[in-house]
Amino acid sequence: MHNMTQSSLRSLVIMLLSLFCLVVQAESYNLIQATPDDGLQPRIVVDESGNIHLLYFKQRLQRRGALEGSLYYRQFIPTGNTWTTPVKVSSQSFNLQTFSISRAALAIDGEGRAHAVWYLGREAEYFYSRSNPERSEFEEQRSMVSDFAEGIDAGADVAAFGNQVAIVWGAGDLTREPERTVFARLSNDNGASFGKEWMIGDPFLGACACCSPASDINSDHQLTVAYRSAIDGVGRHMQLLTVTPEGTGVSSTSYGDVHALQEWELSACPLSTNDFAVSPAQESWLVFETEYRIVQMNATAKTAPSRIAEPFTQTRQKNPAVAFNPAGDRLVVWGEAIGHSKGGRLNLRVFDTEGKLTDIRVDEEITIPNFSFPAAAGLPDGGFLILY
Repeated sequence: MHNMTQSSLRSLVIMLLSLFCLVVQAESYNLIQATPDDGLQPRIVVDESGNIHLLYFKQRLQRRGALEGSLYYRQFIPTGNTWTTPVKVSSQSFNLQTFSISRAALAIDGEGRAHAVWYLGREAEYFYSRSNPERSEFEEQRSMVSDFAEGIDAGADVAAFGNQVAIVWGAGDLTREPERTVFARLSNDNGASFGKEWMIGDPFLGACACCSPASDINSDHQLTVAYRSAIDGVGRHMQLLTVTPEGTGVSSTSYGDVHALQEWELSACPLSTNDFAVSPAQESWLVFETEYRIVQMNATAKTAPSRIAEPFTQTRQKNPAVAFNPAGDRLVVWGEAIGHSKGGRLNLRVFDTEGKLTDIRVDEEITIPNFSFPAAAGLPDGGFLILY
């Protein structure tokens, strides 16, 4: 009788622990928050140690029509679900860029420095700043593009790995979009200095004037750039360009195959964004938009892409972000709305380590603020942090 009681008690404890783990797991996926400080256009980066870094725009005055503000940096503290004190990034205030394609970008290098690049449409200029290794202050902002500044019409991107930093953008005559292409400046001293401006893209592919690029530097020190072409002004396909650096120069470039779901025939500009994230297996995943639906692909394995899901209602899906938790589960989050300035309704899907779609959904109707979009990161407990 005593042994049966112990066995029953052991079974009860195991059952309760299992239920507790399920509850914790379910709750961990629901860490969905507004961007701190009523911020807009959040960009999240997870460094090699799993630390979560945030760049966002904060308006100086919280009132309708007020667009002036600055960029700020903060780090997330998972144990208390809190953020570090904000650190100002941009040396000068500026007006919020109301199109998502003009968003700022963030990267973290091997020293722990944060690198930010942002775009001022009226001035047609890209600015860059980097932090100290402790990320307690940022250097005076500096203009980054002069040789290939004609027709810049969307945000640049920044990537970092080890001591490498890359800034990537599109440029060229706006009236001759099929002849535009992408360019880069490279650093191998953690952003202390950059080499000359390099044309890295094929001008025969064109480059969509109002679509922003995404970039990533892998452990082999290769730079991957995802951008939308403009072949004959209509072939707005998602191109994957691999760049092999040599110092602050370029040794070689190559393009990946274009699969069916990367193709988008459109005579108008889609004003679209895309996003990279690296899995625990060191595979780079890309999410982007094709024909108003969100698509994902393994950019490392170069496998055929797949659509994520249908929208809540028949509307556009846009501005996707992708993130991995430590176990390798993959989250994709995006907004759903027609207007370019509308953040739309937040939607998401989670895929397990085998790539199978889970049952995790967001049932609450969460509206992303106008001019903004979602961002995401994996949490140490196996869940995800989602900002909007």
